[in-house]
Amino acid sequence: MQLDRRHFLLATVGLGITACGAKASKSVEPVSTTGAPSSDATTTTSARAANNTATTSTATPSTTAAPTGPARYVNHGDASAKRIALTFHTEGTVAQVGRLLDMAKSLDVPLTMLIVGSWLDQNRVLGKRIADAGHDIGNHTYSHLSLPDQPREVVASEIRRCATLLHDVTGSQGRWFRPSGSNSTTTLINEEAGKAGYAIVLGFDTDPLDYQDPGSATVRSRVVGGAHAGSIVSLHAQHQGTIDIFEAMIAALREKGFTFARASELVS
Repeated sequence: MQLDRRHFLLATVGLGITACGAKASKSVEPVSTTGAPSSDATTTTSARAANNTATTSTATPSTTAAPTGPARYVNHGDASAKRIALTFHTEGTVAQVGRLLDMAKSLDVPLTMLIVGSWLDQNRVLGKRIADAGHDIGNHTYSHLSLPDQPREVVASEIRRCATLLHDVTGSQGRWFRPSGSNSTTTLINEEAGKAGYAIVLGFDTDPLDYQDPGSATVRSRVVGGAHAGSIVSLHAQHQGTIDIFEAMIAALREKGFTFARASELVS
């Protein structure tokens, strides 16, 4: 009887140890509900971590180092040579923007495209084409609001939302930020542009007011008459009169001895 009692006690202790071991193994790694081996569970965990990292990285494009302080406002470029930068506020139909890009390529004219995010969201193929053609790219807000009238949180959202979309479509958030609704800036706008990674708020010093649709001939004469060495010209891709006069305007500017540059070649 004593031997049987000893066997009973040993068997009871063994069962207790086995039960504790089972509980410990569950706390380390739960068994997959699909019955997959633990190596698959580890892969799933890694994939989730990677997805979380990717989601986080879209908030602020990782390829851009934020400036140390507010952006600075610049509305003209280097005037040591007779070069000008044609900047286009980029909205418009596929036909308008496509024709502009075709003419720029045919005439060997580099452009600086200040892209509205809501337009880009609907025209991603064109946005990529702009980047692939080597034109300068900039951020012209997401919704094209009158930015100086907006509170800080709206300004920040407009800049960052467009920056993220530019990065997703083109691989870069662009070098420039241009406020919408004004050829001026504010301390608040400069601060938020700097936080978003833009060192320069890009203005302009030659404005034909083509968004008022004064007629193609008027747009041409205002640009040709107003341009000077280092000019940054404001134009709008969504206004047909500007598209229609583009080739004649380029010819007239060249006759006056002007050459064309991206904003990045005029402004440092």
